[in-house]
Amino acid sequence: MAEGRSADPTVEPAQRVLAFTRVFDAPRALVYDAFVNPEHALKWMGPRSHPVVHIEGDVRSGGQWRACLRAADGSGELWQGGVYREVVPGERLVFTFAWDEEGGRSGPETLITITFADQGKKTLMTFCQAVFDTEANRDGHRTGWNSAFDRLADFLLRP
Repeated sequence: MAEGRSADPTVEPAQRVLAFTRVFDAPRALVYDAFVNPEHALKWMGPRSHPVVHIEGDVRSGGQWRACLRAADGSGELWQGGVYREVVPGERLVFTFAWDEEGGRSGPETLITITFADQGKKTLMTFCQAVFDTEANRDGHRTGWNSAFDRLADFLLRP
């Protein structure tokens, strides 16, 4: 059995869902644009240990996206991609996410839903990625996304 997976098939997949909120000190339009504008995404996307070095996407329902993370120490690259399922400008992004595996295959697919809401002059972002194949993969993504969102918070504070 894979590490992090429950032996009980009746366990709800909720244990393999990553969900949290973050408040960014920036207007909603800017936070949303940081996700969909490749020039912005290149400045914050990816954890500090693996920043994004390439990102492209057709930000519309049915459009595809693709990105490459490169280890900060230069030891390797990680490619990922997916398809936008729903795009509501300034409010909501829903897209699939899968890592590239050996031989050009896609790894296990998850669905990411991100919403953006005004909170005074700040933005409340709600993030959900589901359903992971293992709890260990969920936990790895929690670490990676939190590092990336720390980078996003820094980016948004720049003049």
